[in-house]
Amino acid sequence: MNKRRGVVTFFIILAGGVIGAIVGHVLRDIIPILDKGLKVGTDQLSLNLYLIDLSFSIHVNITLCAVLGILIAFLIADLGRRRR
Repeated sequence: MNKRRGVVTFFIILAGGVIGAIVGHVLRDIIPILDKGLKVGTDQLSLNLYLIDLSFSIHVNITLCAVLGILIAFLIADLGRRRR
């Protein structure tokens, strides 16, 4: 049961970050600081096996609004955990 709660909490926090990033992007013309952030990631990594060519890259855009969304989601997840 504990492992399941951790997975649910992770997805709630992930959803909070995504929703926060979307809100920041929508409101960037009204409040530009919400969409300012830092882009962290890797360049394209490639593995050529002559039969299969695998490419992998990941980028995370950390904005102020996304961090606020993560904090709010964490508080919501914590309140849900304390109610039980």
